[in-house]
Amino acid sequence: MRIILIGAGNHLQYSIDIVEKEAKHQIVGLLDAREELQEKNLFGYQVLGKTEDLCGLIKEYDIEAGIITIGDNWSRKYVSDLIARLIPDFKFVNAIHPTVTIGMNVSLGHGVIAMAGCIINPGASIGNFTFFATGAQIEHDCMIEDFASISAGTVMGGHVRIGKFSAVTLGVTIVDRVLIGQNTVIGSGSLVTKSIPDNVLAYGNPARIVRSRSEGERFLK
Repeated sequence: MRIILIGAGNHLQYSIDIVEKEAKHQIVGLLDAREELQEKNLFGYQVLGKTEDLCGLIKEYDIEAGIITIGDNWSRKYVSDLIARLIPDFKFVNAIHPTVTIGMNVSLGHGVIAMAGCIINPGASIGNFTFFATGAQIEHDCMIEDFASISAGTVMGGHVRIGKFSAVTLGVTIVDRVLIGQNTVIGSGSLVTKSIPDNVLAYGNPARIVRSRSEGERFLK
């Protein structure tokens, strides 16, 4: 399938690496909103335009689908909504590194990116436009809701739920049956032993709420 990658920031290089290693799709080019990147060649692929140009580019390059290669959760939402308005039937595919282990009865959404060594165990439910960094371990019957991100080295027990737009950062451990609310960030190296509500930043061992977060607030600076 001929695809375009949308977003030319820090997530681009390893997204290209995953797609090339999967060898399921052919990358025809990139999109990015920044003027200074237009027509530049990045990692062997040209920036063909901005997201708003996608309608014309589909015809010109015979584009069949795409992947949003943006790290920030709310930014992925913004781009996916923009594309949905421009091209309601546009298809998003997944980028799953060949070393990722996916168990039986896993429900996998679209627009998912999973880096090398991730483990998604049986019965897990993986939402749309979610992101999993190197070695993230998602145990049985977990639910990762749309636009959430799980960073490298994070381990979660069974029946954990991560809400929409939430981010679990580097090396976090979450015990079984814990609920992380929506738009919540868990700081690096934390041990989460109890459920955490919506719209907060929490970290520590054990994790404690540090402050509130607003809707749309970035977690990647």
